[in-house]
Amino acid sequence: MNEMDLHFKLLGGLPIEIDQAGTLTIPTLQTITELNMSIYNAYLAAMLIDKETIKSDWAKSLSNFDIFFAYCYQDEIFKYHAFAAIELFFNEKAILLEGEDNVFIGIGQGQINHNNFDTIQTVIKLGNNVEIQNEPEFNPANSRAAKMIEEMLKEDAKRPKPKEKVDLHSIVAGLAWKNNGLSLFDLFKLNIYQIYNGLYVTNNIDNYRHTITALYAGTIDGKNIKLSDIHWANKLKQ
Repeated sequence: MNEMDLHFKLLGGLPIEIDQAGTLTIPTLQTITELNMSIYNAYLAAMLIDKETIKSDWAKSLSNFDIFFAYCYQDEIFKYHAFAAIELFFNEKAILLEGEDNVFIGIGQGQINHNNFDTIQTVIKLGNNVEIQNEPEFNPANSRAAKMIEEMLKEDAKRPKPKEKVDLHSIVAGLAWKNNGLSLFDLFKLNIYQIYNGLYVTNNIDNYRHTITALYAGTIDGKNIKLSDIHWANKLKQ
């Protein structure tokens, strides 16, 4: 899918067509909260498994889908979280299937396979503001799913990380009580992509307003400030 189209669909909270698999929808904060954020993080950890986090030679020649399918086949805990995640994102039950020369996961009339799994991971990462480090440390929605990671990657050690000053909870609370026309009830109808977009745009607007106010007040030197570089409607760095 075109990257611009993907960003617009995520911003609008619209379903995204995945070739061969069907439509993927990023759930709202309301849906995630009813499920429980800790459970949702475990779902994300399963769906976003990355072979780069497995520091073993046997993983180098495999794809992320190979690793994902193998864990679904061998580990019941992983399979439970992975299949629950698929049902949440695609609204279809999942089943492990084997063809004559390949393996895939059936979902309704579609399937998840080697051809579309990377795209699915990309959409889920972008839709949840997820960054995956080159070690067994997943940060879905700015919160750790360390316990699930350790179960999935028993041979890898996890290094402690500094406690984050900003997380999804603090962002939602901040946006709700900021004078921007949004209430808590409004925010819970949004997905995580929309919430982080709201944070970044709000920061841009505040920075622009504060800079303009300081320029008019003469408290900063405007010689080195290019207003077009700090405009509130500038493109966000994705």
